[in-house]
Amino acid sequence: MKKLYFVFALAVVSAGLNAQMLTPQVIASTGGYSSNATNSLSYTVGEMTMVQTFTANGNILTQGFQQPNETTVGILEVTQDDYGAFIVYPNPAVDNAWLGFTLPEAGRVTIAMYDIIGQKISDLYTANYESGKIVTQINTSLYAAGTYLVTMTFVSSVDGKTHITTKKVQIIR
Repeated sequence: MKKLYFVFALAVVSAGLNAQMLTPQVIASTGGYSSNATNSLSYTVGEMTMVQTFTANGNILTQGFQQPNETTVGILEVTQDDYGAFIVYPNPAVDNAWLGFTLPEAGRVTIAMYDIIGQKISDLYTANYESGKIVTQINTSLYAAGTYLVTMTFVSSVDGKTHITTKKVQIIR
């Protein structure tokens, strides 16, 4: 009798649960695909517990997800900082990173990268800002592994004041 109640309770609880839906896009730090005449390699760096790996004829199949390079998922769910919002994603970065920002008014935006001792490495983005959410991709594979400072300088068109926001970014290999 107890088994019957247990099976009935389990069936009722199971009926009320919704299955997780997987879509072809997930958040991952990086990913890539490479192939030659005989083999191919597809990889993703992200949070995933490896369950099982199969090997046959020199090919390896591992459970997981592949992050397409053309799509960014989940970027700029940003919170307001002291002035506007500025994010570098993912951090740490491997091959690519995305810079994203929103600001409360129009002005001139310059984003530059500095090494850890403050020497300017490169200008990453320069443009007049009007409104909205701006996202731009940078190729971090051009830089050596290490810690960098990414600084957004915003000069307001309204009052001419300069606002500076700095984020620490790590590039790994």
